[in-house]
Amino acid sequence: MKLLGESGWYGERSAAFQSDLMGCAIAKTFDACETLYHHGDAANGIYSILSGGVQITAPADDGQEFVLHREGAGFWIGDLALFANAKRLVSVVTTQETQALFFPNARISRLVQDKPEYIRDFYALTHDNMQTALRIMANLAVTGTEKRLVLRLLHLDEGTSKSGEWIVVSQDELAEMIAVSQPTLHRCLRRLAKLDLIELGYGRVRLLDRRALIASCQT
Repeated sequence: MKLLGESGWYGERSAAFQSDLMGCAIAKTFDACETLYHHGDAANGIYSILSGGVQITAPADDGQEFVLHREGAGFWIGDLALFANAKRLVSVVTTQETQALFFPNARISRLVQDKPEYIRDFYALTHDNMQTALRIMANLAVTGTEKRLVLRLLHLDEGTSKSGEWIVVSQDELAEMIAVSQPTLHRCLRRLAKLDLIELGYGRVRLLDRRALIASCQT
C-alpha cells in the first residue's frame, strides 16, 4: 500500500479517509488480458492498480473498439459510473499480470453514507480522471505526427511505476492512440530510435532521453 500513499489522488487524501477507504478493499490478482469490466456493464465498484497495468478502450459509433490509453501502478478507475449509477463508458483490460484493489459498490456507498464529507474526495478522483481524458484529447489535436507520438509516449511513460521502465504497448495500439497509419508510426518510431531518444522492443517502448523528447515538442 506504500505506493498508493506516496503520490496522486490517494496520497493527497487525509489519513482518516485513506484508512477508512482501505477498510473497503478486496485484493485481487489478474492475469494478462483479463477484463476488469466491459463497456456497457453495470458499475460494481472502483479499482486501484497496485502493480502491472491496464488498457482502456471505448467503442466508436460504428461499434469498433479503439485503444484510448494505458496506465500502470497508482491508477484508479471506475468512479464515474459508480457515482452516476450508470453503465460503464469504457472497457478496462490488464496488459500484464496485475495486482489490484477492488472497492465494491456496497462498501463505498456505506462509507459515504456514514461520512458524507468523503464525497468530495471521490469527486477529486473523478476530476483527476477527467483531466487525463482532456489531456489525451488535447494531445490528439496537436499538428505533426511525430510530436503527437512523443506527447503520447511521455504520457504513457508516466503510467509506469518509475521512469526508465518499458511501456508495454504494441505498435497497432500506439497507432490507434495517435490516429495514424502503421507505416507512418513505424517511420516515426524508427527515427526516434536512431536519434537514441527511445528504445524499441517487441510490444514495448522505453524512453531513453525524456528531456530531449520534451524539448522536441517545444520547438
